[in-house]
Amino acid sequence: MHEVAAFLVRLKVQPDLILTSPLPRAAQTAEIAAEHLNVKCREEQRLAPGFGAADLEQLTNKHPVESLMIVGHEPDFTRTIAALTGASLKLSKAGVALVDVDLPPRRGRLLWLFPPKIAKN
Repeated sequence: MHEVAAFLVRLKVQPDLILTSPLPRAAQTAEIAAEHLNVKCREEQRLAPGFGAADLEQLTNKHPVESLMIVGHEPDFTRTIAALTGASLKLSKAGVALVDVDLPPRRGRLLWLFPPKIAKN
């Protein structure tokens, strides 16, 4: 995850806040990203397994920031991104996606999707 976080720094990813699932592996991943990106990280119960587009809307209402990074679980994120964008995809473990979302009406555009192996280059 350190390589992926360093890759995000090279991409100039600058979220205002990172939200994470309360489960330990997701929280550890989020903390690594927060350390590299120099941003605050908060735990959110809604990001536990079972997360979906309706939960995303509630999170953005609760945390009204311009750019939000969320760390959670599969297959929730693949399903949520597909529901928002109509894209057919599979988010790999430690993969990252950038989605521009309009809430409401729960629509988005997938701007990029990277598997973790891309960070090694």
